[in-house]
Amino acid sequence: MNMHINKLIILFFLAGLSYPALAQKSVNPHFEAHRLDYRDLGYPAATEIAADNTPIASLMTHSNGRIYGATSGKQSYLISYDYLTNKVYPLGQIEGSQGVHNSMVEGANGLVYIGTGLNELIQINFSKDVPHGRQMIEYQMWKDIKARYEGFEGGRLLVYDPSEGDQQVYLPEDKAKLKDLGVAVAGNSVYAMAIDEVRQKIYGITYPDAIFFEYNIASKSFKNHGKWLQTMSYSGPERSWRSVPRALICLADGKVLSSGDDGLMQYFDPEDAKIHVTKMRIPGEYWITQKYEGYPVAEQLLFGSENEIYGSSSDGFIFKLDFEKQKMAVLGKPMVERRVRGMTMGKDQKLYMICGEKNNICRLFSYDVSESHSGFEDYGVLGVDRSPYYAKIGYQFDAMCTAADGTIFIGESDRRAKLFFYVPGGSVFPGVLNPTNPR
Repeated sequence: MNMHINKLIILFFLAGLSYPALAQKSVNPHFEAHRLDYRDLGYPAATEIAADNTPIASLMTHSNGRIYGATSGKQSYLISYDYLTNKVYPLGQIEGSQGVHNSMVEGANGLVYIGTGLNELIQINFSKDVPHGRQMIEYQMWKDIKARYEGFEGGRLLVYDPSEGDQQVYLPEDKAKLKDLGVAVAGNSVYAMAIDEVRQKIYGITYPDAIFFEYNIASKSFKNHGKWLQTMSYSGPERSWRSVPRALICLADGKVLSSGDDGLMQYFDPEDAKIHVTKMRIPGEYWITQKYEGYPVAEQLLFGSENEIYGSSSDGFIFKLDFEKQKMAVLGKPMVERRVRGMTMGKDQKLYMICGEKNNICRLFSYDVSESHSGFEDYGVLGVDRSPYYAKIGYQFDAMCTAADGTIFIGESDRRAKLFFYVPGGSVFPGVLNPTNPR
């Protein structure tokens, strides 16, 4: 009798295990699923980075074929994806750093320069009691934002040599092999960074004060060029962030370009060491009938062919500009929600981008920049289903880059984040939607 009861219990238990697999549907992307996968940030129970420290907000492609990135959280880590082993390797703690945000570049001899700071993915809680008066909400928001940086020495510029550091196995408590070049701007995080490889200068914008700085690699010296922005704008969609551009781009003649006040493109000219405003305005939602100080900022700026520069705005638009002709063209907006969270130029003449806001799931899109100009394609959500071994739907992403072979790498920015990658070459399903997804 007891044996019969035990058999029934086992049968019910097995049925319970198999029922979800039969009843629940995974959410899949709108293309061949084998082209999408992800990797853990280290080896589980050995070198893997703790969940709270895994969000990725900076990725870069290196000339050695590897992908380098950095995490944000309670403690920032340096990571590397090795195409030879198909694994992500943690390269140690970035000592004294909680985050690295769009601030990794490659310099001469393969050196990797890293700008650090606080974890800028965090959305702070604002004061509930705000005094009455004109623009008092904005004043109080600024006080609350600045309070987070009280006592903060400032984000540092560090340098990593892959030829030395990549050879070691790092445990979670190990420190990355980094050389400290100093504090970029006191009391600020490094928020975006670019390098002029010819002149060997690194440029950056800080948060929250939007200070534009320069680092001369040869003389090992910093130079503060003042505020890149004058207006205090909180245009969102994340209202707890001041609107500061998240990208810079260095032009062939040494000028440094990004968006500025009122959404107008502006550039720093090293010849006169001044910031000049253009008449090119990035696309966005401008509240022209209201007294409103908000304006979008540049999220990404990438080189295309010849004199073309492709960019995105925090309102979710994609644009193209020709700096020499001072002309800008709006290419469109892939989804209703705002923000382009990450964007990279593929080897197949397509821009790949992650779009979406914090309160919803992000989606992958592409835009064809070839002569065929086929426009946008919707690849859907980044859902990986390798059941029963592993499965995950990525909701939030904040970094992208393109590997030497054309693979698109996408850094997840949620807790327990993974490094996703998509292999181009397949096509989106007819009718766009994946027929296996629940509706």
